[in-house]
Amino acid sequence: MMSGLWRKGAKFCDGGKILQMAVDEELIERAKKLRVGAVNSILQSEIGGVYRLSYALAGTWGTGRAVARFVLNRSVKMMPKWDPHDDPADWYHRFTILTARRLAKPRPATKSDVLVEQALTPDRQYIAFIAALRHLEYQQREAFLLRHGEKLNARYSALAMDCSTSAAENHLRAAEQSLKLVAAEDFDAMLQKLTDAYSHLTPEPAHLLPTVNRVVLQQVLVRRWIRWAWLLVQLLVLAAIVWGGWKIHRMIQT
Repeated sequence: MMSGLWRKGAKFCDGGKILQMAVDEELIERAKKLRVGAVNSILQSEIGGVYRLSYALAGTWGTGRAVARFVLNRSVKMMPKWDPHDDPADWYHRFTILTARRLAKPRPATKSDVLVEQALTPDRQYIAFIAALRHLEYQQREAFLLRHGEKLNARYSALAMDCSTSAAENHLRAAEQSLKLVAAEDFDAMLQKLTDAYSHLTPEPAHLLPTVNRVVLQQVLVRRWIRWAWLLVQLLVLAAIVWGGWKIHRMIQT
C-alpha cells in the first residue's frame, strides 16, 4: 500500500498480520484550511492507491484514469469539511468506490482488462478467472478487490463499500466461492497472479507528481487567487463608496 501517513486502528491485513498506524490530525487540520503543503502531502500519500483501485474497479486504463482524476479533484473541494479525527484513506476508498459505480458501467473486454495486461503469465485459465471476476455482482467484486488487492480487513472494506461489516464479509465469501468454482484447485495460484497484477497497477511516482501538482494548482492555488481577487474587488468597491461619500460630503459643505 502506497499510503503510509494515516492508518487508524486495525485496518490492513498482511498475511494475517494487522498493521497499526496513526492519523496525523495536525496535518489534516492544515489541509482543511487548504494549506498547499498539507494538501500536497495528502495527495502524494493517497494518489497511488486511488489510481490502483480505480483501474482495478474499472478494468480499463481510460475509465480508471477518469475515476481517479474525478476523485482527486473532488477530494480537495471536500477537505474543508473533513473531520480531523477521521482517516483520509477511508474517504478516498469510499469515494473511489462510489465514483467507479457510476462511471465504470461497461464490462471491459477480458483480454484488454488491466488485471490481465499487468499479469506476468496471463494464460487461458487466468483470463477465465478475471472474466469470472468481472461477472460478479459489483459489491462482491469490490469486496474481493479490497480484501485481496488493497488488503483491507472486513471493517474498513465495509466503510469503503458503505455497508455493514457482516454484509462486506458475506460479499467477500460469495465472491470467493464463485471464483473457486472457476479456478478449482488452482484458486490460490490464480489469486496470487491477480494480487501481483493488482500491485502493478500503481503508476510510477514520477508519473504521479505532475498530477498532484495539477490538482494543487487548479483546486488550491487558483481558488485562492480567485478569492484574493474577489477580496480586492470588494475593497475597491468599498474604497469607491467611501471616496464617493467623501466627495458628496464636500459638495454639500461647499
